[in-house]
Amino acid sequence: MSSAPVAPSTYTPLNLLKEGTVVNVCGVVKFFKPPYLSKGTDYCSVVTIVDQTNVKLTCMLFSRDYDTLPSVYKVGDIVCFQGLKIQAYKNELQAISKFGFASLTFDGTLGAPIILRTLSKRFNFTAQDYSMVEALRTWASTHISASSNLVQLSDAQPMQYYDLTCQLLGKAQVDGVSFLLKVWDGTRTKIPSWRVCIQDVAFEGDLSHILQLQNLVVDIVVYDNHVQVAKSLKIGSFLRIYSLHTKLQPINSESTTSLVRLEFHLHGGTSYGRGIRVLPESNYDVDQLKKALESVDLEAIQTSDDTYQSDNVENCLTSSSSESDLVSLYEVERCQPLCATSKPFSSVVTDT
Repeated sequence: MSSAPVAPSTYTPLNLLKEGTVVNVCGVVKFFKPPYLSKGTDYCSVVTIVDQTNVKLTCMLFSRDYDTLPSVYKVGDIVCFQGLKIQAYKNELQAISKFGFASLTFDGTLGAPIILRTLSKRFNFTAQDYSMVEALRTWASTHISASSNLVQLSDAQPMQYYDLTCQLLGKAQVDGVSFLLKVWDGTRTKIPSWRVCIQDVAFEGDLSHILQLQNLVVDIVVYDNHVQVAKSLKIGSFLRIYSLHTKLQPINSESTTSLVRLEFHLHGGTSYGRGIRVLPESNYDVDQLKKALESVDLEAIQTSDDTYQSDNVENCLTSSSSESDLVSLYEVERCQPLCATSKPFSSVVTDT
């Protein structure tokens, strides 16, 4: 027996919301936190949206299933939520998901294919709804700033916070509270990036391929609540890492090199949207990244005169000769009070 057809949904403009009502809404993402495990048993995600009425609504979304929360990948994505209860908090209206909550997400890029991201069967997305999404895209293109924090490795500068789209090449457990990810995006940092020695740890990934890519690969160390997510990542997957912190590696008297290197850290906590998401193969940005990776001239890289960083890669992968550069890194990092509470610079949106 076939199920009954799902009736078209009615969406309420954000300027007409009233406390105590249960509504369906659509809007453009202005800020979000990727799903994270709450203090209880549920996963939580925070999404702030805005529509053509210029009214902002922060939505607190909960689910026991990580995959049922909205698949938001960047500021400017468009979301449709069904089953939100509107309540007052600090003299402002906010929304919280109720039982039966469902979400639908689209790429907000003007002209990009309208591909529905949802696991819910509750949606009956009509031609009128498609027109609504296109209208939001058009409005957002002139009213919502694109994700200015999204940069390539070649544009990374120290003491900033960025969002990075990349491919995972390798990973390893560093200690009880930190985890190493080796990634690339087809570009090379202007400042040589640091290397974490992995001689005495279990490493997953193709080391020969990483050596071939040489200084196109960067090491990112993630901490605390992000470690469990990092462990679950599959080699070769495409990632977006949010609020990635860059800084210069301090030079000490025991260092075997006088070169200043660029460090990459994903600190603990979820403030300012810190987190990691796996991007699907169908994602527009993944398609662009694949094209960039396929166009990399490996032969030109291998014959480059700039060999100081690639030498450091090989040393860190095959011997302990570089350990003095990095042996105290994790102790230093754990003592930094800004690990889970540091505030990004003005380049990051201020919603928390």
